[in-house]
Amino acid sequence: MEDDIHRKQNDLILKLYTTPMEDLLVTCCDGLRGIMPFDHSYTALNDQSDSHKAAFNYRSTDTDDELTALYANYYHAIDYLSWYYNQCLPMTVRSTDLMRPEVIEQSRIHQEWESRLGIFYTATACIAADGILFGTISLMRSKEHGDFTDEEMRVLEEVNEHLCSRFRLVYPNGVNRFMMDCDADPIVAAYSLSPREWEVACLLVKGISRVEIADKLSISRNTLKRHIANIYHKMGVSNEMQFFAALNRVRDGGGSSKAENDAWHCCVIGWRDGLCLAS
Repeated sequence: MEDDIHRKQNDLILKLYTTPMEDLLVTCCDGLRGIMPFDHSYTALNDQSDSHKAAFNYRSTDTDDELTALYANYYHAIDYLSWYYNQCLPMTVRSTDLMRPEVIEQSRIHQEWESRLGIFYTATACIAADGILFGTISLMRSKEHGDFTDEEMRVLEEVNEHLCSRFRLVYPNGVNRFMMDCDADPIVAAYSLSPREWEVACLLVKGISRVEIADKLSISRNTLKRHIANIYHKMGVSNEMQFFAALNRVRDGGGSSKAENDAWHCCVIGWRDGLCLAS
């Protein structure tokens, strides 16, 4: 039984490095279900372009859409776990680690939302690195099924370490609603460009002069220079020729830079060859 859990855990960790980012968290939940039972789950991302770092993109494959939206639009604001998320640290926790069961039972979110789902216990993973919160995963159980065990929390913590590594590698500056839009260009995601930086990059690609770009965007030439400098910095380039070469690498399915591709390769190969499979 223990060997089977380790095998499933290792299979899931490898999948975390090959699944497209837009499906990564729900895929992780599906994999965790084969390791530890739970009744409901949901995932969310955090918008680093928002001054409040608001959560968005709530998703679930096992919870009613209406109830998921109800949490996203209202109950997340009174969730007793919210302060924990806002620490922006890579951590995992059980709700009962923070509050006594009798306090949870009297909480408004339990009486008005959790009870409708028939859940009581929650285990949460905060996906974070370098003071940036990328998102969260929450797994939930009924009273009848009992709280999450120490062993299950160990598995969740190890899986979360790899989620944090993947997000940090792909989105070193955090995620935002714009880059996670299904219609957003892969270049935006690869280099964590802001909406304005993406506008500037598109105009540069079209061969429009910098004077025309500044006029078109109604910004000063100095502001445009700052945007271009930020774009070059994020892409790891120093001139226009390198800028276009970096764009082509992403368009052709390559990495955002050789260094990032090498880091990605080492991360996956190193893990596969024993860093985590030793167990």
